[in-house]
Amino acid sequence: MTEQASVRSLRRVPDAPTAGPSGDVLPLPVRQLVAAGGTDPVLEDVLRRPPGRGEIRLRAEWSLVSPGTELHYLDRSARTGERFVLGYCSAGVVEAVGPQAPGFAPGDRVIAMGWDEAVHSGAVTVPHRLCRRVPDGLDLADAVVAGLAATAVHAVDRAVLEPADEVAVVGAGMVGQLVAQTVVARGVPVTLLDLRPERLRTAAALGLATADGAYFATEREGSDPGRAGNGGRCVFLCGTGDAGATVAAAARWAGRAPGRPRLVGVGRFAAHIDFSVELGNLDIRYAARCGAGYRDASYARGLTDVTAPDGEGTVTENLQRALDLIRSGGIRPAAMELPRFPLERAAEAYAQLRERPAHPAVLFSHGPVDGTERGATP
Repeated sequence: MTEQASVRSLRRVPDAPTAGPSGDVLPLPVRQLVAAGGTDPVLEDVLRRPPGRGEIRLRAEWSLVSPGTELHYLDRSARTGERFVLGYCSAGVVEAVGPQAPGFAPGDRVIAMGWDEAVHSGAVTVPHRLCRRVPDGLDLADAVVAGLAATAVHAVDRAVLEPADEVAVVGAGMVGQLVAQTVVARGVPVTLLDLRPERLRTAAALGLATADGAYFATEREGSDPGRAGNGGRCVFLCGTGDAGATVAAAARWAGRAPGRPRLVGVGRFAAHIDFSVELGNLDIRYAARCGAGYRDASYARGLTDVTAPDGEGTVTENLQRALDLIRSGGIRPAAMELPRFPLERAAEAYAQLRERPAHPAVLFSHGPVDGTERGATP
């Protein structure tokens, strides 16, 4: 099978100009990646609509795969026949701005996010509150990671960390690596764990301490609970699948510190927990998505406002904080060595991700871009 044939086209649409004689913005013919009843993605050609109230349309240069979410929906589509447009992290250049979308103008370099909006496509139409302008000098291929990094920022907010705390992050996939970097940027020590050592190969370049899957089990009762006498322990659970044994071990480890023990779930996994006095005092939280206002169409288009809980941010604020972390070097996408694929090779990229390779995610390129494209192996 050739690379071009690895992703089939569902339907074709005719070419169309982007503006009419009066200057009105017209639908734009583009390709987008969808789950359409099989375990492999397919490409379809569609007309991307003009931006409406509170929206912008951008020409994408890069999009980022969120492996856990997108493989989940590919598998669900294969089981049920449901159709899903894949992707929710995009970066490119603003082409058109709808009414009441303040802060953006054609030619701006931006990141955009949003399920069913900032999809894997050559152009996307996205609510303006799910977009942020990219600072000059920051590569769009790095900036696009902010879409998923906003999830990490939100998860770390939910943990309510203190400087004296000790943190373990279980799972060195994309979200786990972003959570660990966000914790370090807040001045709290962190250890990144994974059962597969090859998933930890970039940790040193990211400034992260690492350990294998026996980290929780090897500590003896009564051993030194950590570097700070009164600190607590927090475990971020960023894996997938059955995590019952991991959750139990993490709870025991967290409970042996003098401060507050916490477990924070991020992502999709299942675990059975026996609640009893033997469990001890334990705070269990789940961090869903990336902040207040996400998947709220009215908020995203500026029609209504939302108030985030104390200590947390809106999706717009968290996107900006994630982008600021990338700009300052707190999060280092380049050191994560994410392979880059043209969109036509999407089936190959997802097939690799199913095998849990050393790289935690991939980038898709859309059209001509600066820089050298990386192959399937970093």
